[in-house]
Amino acid sequence: MVISVEISGLLEKRIRRLVDLGVYPSAAEAVRDAVRILLEKYDLRNIALNVYISREASLHYVVEVAGETLEGFIDYMLSRGLMPGLGVARADEVSVIEGEALLDPSSLYVIHKSLLYTILSRLGSRIKLYAPRSLAPQVQILEARLARLGLPISRFIDYITVEPLDEEGQILLSPIERGVLRYALDRGLIILSDDYRVRGVASRYGIRAYSSLSLIPTLASINNGRVEGLAEIILSVKAIPATIPVELEERWLNGVW
Repeated sequence: MVISVEISGLLEKRIRRLVDLGVYPSAAEAVRDAVRILLEKYDLRNIALNVYISREASLHYVVEVAGETLEGFIDYMLSRGLMPGLGVARADEVSVIEGEALLDPSSLYVIHKSLLYTILSRLGSRIKLYAPRSLAPQVQILEARLARLGLPISRFIDYITVEPLDEEGQILLSPIERGVLRYALDRGLIILSDDYRVRGVASRYGIRAYSSLSLIPTLASINNGRVEGLAEIILSVKAIPATIPVELEERWLNGVW
């Protein structure tokens, strides 16, 4: 994005003088330095956190505002006594997935940070997953983890090119998340998202959106109701931390899907 700024009068003269004196190579560089100094005055993490608390912004949106990683911002939230809105609040936010589904930044994060990634190698051709091309580094990390464990790494996630929905000022989702919504809307696909707020926006558009925890009942449905290492998988998700309702956890551990 390019921002044009008109500077005139005394400010322009002072900037030109700094350039003439060799302090800056150009007026543009002087302005860029001024903007950097301005931004350093603000605690962007705190601003992002306040946006997250006071408005229906997605976690990935405020992470971009803060200039942080998801993991770093979640640690910051926890240090302030706040839980990220990840996981599921109700049992109907998980479902057996068939066919094709789109991953967003939150689901890729939860799958990577938990033992859910081990389920991907066990699902085979049961489902086909897609992710925005800009998330390729996260997908490659998943593939590397599978490779280190000696698990199959056949291409289980393909890349797509997404264009954001046009309502940037109305829904506080990141461009990638808005792109996933648009792609799903245009093609009638399911979204796997672990962000409560992304799923909420998806439902307003009539898009089916479920947590990546749906990988668990999906595997159970093709494996005679069994999911090896289920207790450890659940604990790894809760350690992120992502929410799993107690009743859902107990039901799964008792083999009820």
